[in-house]
Amino acid sequence: MDLEEVAEELYSLDLGQFTPVRTAREKEARAAGDRELAAQIKQLRKPSLSAWLANQLVRERREQIEPLLALGEQLRELQASVSADQLRALTQQRHRLVYAVAQEARALGHERGQTVSDDVARELEQTLHAALGDPGAAEAVRSGRLTNGLQYAGFGPVDPAAVPAPEATPKPKPKGKSGPKDDLAARRKERAEQLRRAREEAQEVLDRARAALVDAEASRDEAAQTLEDAERRHTEARDRVDQLRLDLDDAEAAADSAEHELKAARRAGEAARKAAQLAAQRVTGAAHRLAELPEPE
Repeated sequence: MDLEEVAEELYSLDLGQFTPVRTAREKEARAAGDRELAAQIKQLRKPSLSAWLANQLVRERREQIEPLLALGEQLRELQASVSADQLRALTQQRHRLVYAVAQEARALGHERGQTVSDDVARELEQTLHAALGDPGAAEAVRSGRLTNGLQYAGFGPVDPAAVPAPEATPKPKPKGKSGPKDDLAARRKERAEQLRRAREEAQEVLDRARAALVDAEASRDEAAQTLEDAERRHTEARDRVDQLRLDLDDAEAAADSAEHELKAARRAGEAARKAAQLAAQRVTGAAHRLAELPEPE
């Protein structure tokens, strides 16, 4: 057991396991008689939640975080040579990509049983922006051993205290026939190939982020149209209700008026019936009197 091995184990654990496992490894080192290693293990700092998320991205979503870091190299190279409009477009792409990766980290945190608040997500985004702006921050993120979130104001290096990054003593290189020039050429070739792959992966991540943005904007527009249609139907329904209420008021007024007219007509009809009955009686009486009179000679 050495410091490199313990650090790699600790910074890959779930956040709640860090302290008990660190204590256990410290005791093991002391039991083995290695007090120096025990002291070094004890000094390993538990990461904040945002730093832990960045560490887990490096370990479990390397295919997403590495293109982002490679994009930072490209942006730093292009800043001095592109126009202001191009720089703004690149900055917008950077923000969208950082947001997409941060959301992936948030989902990863939930998978590992960690509740990730909006504040923690913003801290992670600040760390990723720092990695895009500063090579030292990028390497700190790549280490997978952040203890605190990183911030970058656009000048100067980030705080190196956020990264413990204990490393094992380099192993001696095996002797071979290749000379320094051959080793340098091989390293340059490997680095160029890594950068090419990283750029391709960064482009893929950027394309996916753009596609996600297009889908999100389409969903937003569809929701806005649905809302507009619902508001229009609601307005039409309210107008119809108001009109029906007015029609009902008119109908009730007409019914009241008709009822008054009906009562008046009934009274007039009753009076006419009685008048007709009285007239009929008068006619009958007159007929009897006429019948009683003698015929003229």
